[in-house]
Order: sequence, then C-alpha cells, then structure tokens
Amino acid sequence: NPVLRAAMQDLYAPREPMTLGLSDITVNRSQPWHTDLLRGPYAAHLTPEICWGAAGAGCTKALLYLQRSRSLKVVPGSHRRPVPLDSDAKVVPAEAGAVQQVEVDDGDIVLMDIRLVHRGSTEEEMAQTDLAAAAKILVSTVYGGLGTPLARAMQLGNAQRMMDWDARHLAGQKAAVVA
Repeated sequence: NPVLRAAMQDLYAPREPMTLGLSDITVNRSQPWHTDLLRGPYAAHLTPEICWGAAGAGCTKALLYLQRSRSLKVVPGSHRRPVPLDSDAKVVPAEAGAVQQVEVDDGDIVLMDIRLVHRGSTEEEMAQTDLAAAAKILVSTVYGGLGTPLARAMQLGNAQRMMDWDARHLAGQKAAVVA
C-alpha cells in the first residue's frame, strides 16, 4: 500500500522502515487488555530502557480492517508510560473514562504504537448471535525503524517465539519436497 509505505517512511525518517515479522490475520477473536510488546519468556528481550528510554523509538502496528468495526478500545497516551512486561493483567485501565473507542470503516488502516494499551472484542461481544453471522477479520503487521533498539529486540524475540512454536507444533512432521 503506497499510502502506508509513505506514512512509515515519514514516521521513521531518517531511518528506513522495516517489517518485524509480526504479522497476523485475526478472524472472530476476542482480545483482552494488552500491549503488543513481547510477553512470557520472550519479554527477556526487552528492558524498560529499550521500550521507553531516551533512544527508544516505538514500533507501529498497522491494522487493516476488512469491515466496519467499533471493537478497538485504546488508552490514549499509555504508550508513553512504562508498564510491567510480566502480565497483561497489570495494564487493565482502572478508570473507564481513560478509554477511547476507535470506529473504522472497511478498508481503514489504524496505525498504533505497539506499547499502547488496547483491547479488541470481549468474549461476551463475540458470543452475540448477530456477530456470529458476519466474520470479523483484521490483518496486521508491525513496523519499526531499521536498527532501533525496540525494533531489533522485537524482531529477535518474535523470531525466537516462532522457532519455539515450530518446534512444538511441527516436531514430528516431515518436510514436503517439491520436485
């Protein structure tokens, strides 16, 4: 998308923007409050200095909505404040007034700092019968500035996460050979 590419070039100038390998297609999935920083054992790649320090440039998630939606809720400004990296439970907003709902049309792209506290649909919302009839599809990918500490750490941690996933789920499978 030329508009998205230009936005990333402007955002990360003078560095070159790069994708970090954090891409997803979400179909009919609920999302509790969280940030998109690495979690679990992969959070070891991150430090508060890397995430929020003076040299810490953020990484940007581009979310492409394939239909109208009002499910994205955010806590504006939360990407500027350090949060614990050990549990998403610690990022749940205490005040409902701190939350903003983002409304999008089909084809809209939302750009969001990965440190921003946000959530998608709740389990209760996903259980509503009218939502079951229409798929909720979201395509996303994460960008960062080439060589920035957070982009480098996120890329390395995600690569480790993907290798671990492959080892757990593809362990007994034989590679297909295409002649």
